[in-house]
Amino acid sequence: MSQRPQRPQGTRRSPRWETTLLGALAYPGNIFLGSLAVLILSLGIITVLPAAIALARAFAVWNVANDDKVFTNTFRQFRETWRRTLGLGAIATVVFAILVADGIFLAAQLTSTGDPLALMFAAAVMPIAAAVGMFAVALTAAATLSTEADARTWAREGFVLMLQHPRRSLLVFFTLTVTIVASVLVPSLAPFVAIALPVYVGVRAWGPKPPVNDEQD
Repeated sequence: MSQRPQRPQGTRRSPRWETTLLGALAYPGNIFLGSLAVLILSLGIITVLPAAIALARAFAVWNVANDDKVFTNTFRQFRETWRRTLGLGAIATVVFAILVADGIFLAAQLTSTGDPLALMFAAAVMPIAAAVGMFAVALTAAATLSTEADARTWAREGFVLMLQHPRRSLLVFFTLTVTIVASVLVPSLAPFVAIALPVYVGVRAWGPKPPVNDEQD
């Protein structure tokens, strides 16, 4: 009668719950580390969008190749793409500054005078800001699909992604909205989720899929 092979003494298989827990903790950990990398790379102000693109590409490598060195991969991807994305970063900085200035002005008008005209302008600015945010996230996702393309191609493909996958766009929009509201209510969260979380969801929604997960809308 054959005997069951004995496990070597001193070795112990990790419980399944422990492995699952460690795997789950990798997600918030890498989102936090990705946010930290973006904060460092964004010190130049106009490099915020280039840093977000680099982070998206690092997230894509994590998703496809299971390479979870998101922090160091973000710097590596930034080194490879910053020349292509610096112009986009300058444009994004100007647009963001205009939206922030409009938001501060309209908020001051609404709180001080309650001007109905200010309320109408605020209602118009909000969907514009949401569309700009959605487009920025879609652009970062497009940079993970056509890795060797230029910034103009990424911008065009990002717009196409928003239109071709409406359900995924709604998911990204929901994530972006929740992230902004949470960042306003708890400002200390903003540096750690304001960019990284929507970018991560955008990569999972629009970016390249692992070989075993080829889901389609």
